[in-house]
Amino acid sequence: MTRDPADYPLLRGQTALLAQALRLVSRDGYRYWQVQTAPTDRILAAVRRIDELHAVHLDRAARAVRRRARLPVAQLLLAPVSVMRPEAPPPTWPMLIVATAPLPGEEMRRVDLSANPRAPLYWVAWREGEWKPTYVLKRDQRGRWTWFLEDGFYRALLEEALAYAAEGDWRALVGHMKTLGNLPMFSGVWSQIQEVRARVQRLWGDRHLRDPSGQWKAPPWRKVVEEWPKAPLSPIGMRLYPEEPPRTLGEWWEMHRRGA
Repeated sequence: MTRDPADYPLLRGQTALLAQALRLVSRDGYRYWQVQTAPTDRILAAVRRIDELHAVHLDRAARAVRRRARLPVAQLLLAPVSVMRPEAPPPTWPMLIVATAPLPGEEMRRVDLSANPRAPLYWVAWREGEWKPTYVLKRDQRGRWTWFLEDGFYRALLEEALAYAAEGDWRALVGHMKTLGNLPMFSGVWSQIQEVRARVQRLWGDRHLRDPSGQWKAPPWRKVVEEWPKAPLSPIGMRLYPEEPPRTLGEWWEMHRRGA
């Protein structure tokens, strides 16, 4: 029986969605995936349709029954688009479907378990007027599952930082480094952002003298970097669901209609 899509639980935001996907893939065996989008003003109907096709709105006990029966088990991950893009909800809403087996009628991709996957699982962010692959789930050098920034996006962030540093545009660099500190700092992303910091610091050091102790003179962006997380995020124990509205798709819809 299809449940009311208004009751579908929303994750707290982008970071919670990434954490839940990491858990489901690495721990629970959801090795097939697909990213879909639906018109934001039709999201309730889209979720209802997906549930009718693939039973994504089951509770834990019902999912366990399907697994014992060797039927595909699917989950749909949703984060409020108003959180992912606070200035204005985009025209479409992205959804991540993960499953324990290929779903009938869907072009599911299988998670690549190799160290250097050709087509790893990705999640999107709203960039340049569209949803673009931005976060990539794969294993790190030690074989642990984590999220990285997509290579092209990472290179663009690095090149922008180096350009500001080379030009001595400290105001722009400070703003850029502050933005980097707000990314979901899973260990892969964290290591990439630390590399940006190190490259910027080397470039700054090549152009400015050290003090007599051999330490770098404090650059204008040092305070921002000190506010970055001191260690990577761990998905273990992370709170995934909000305690205040919108907690469900229905609550989000009512807030959206009121213009909240």
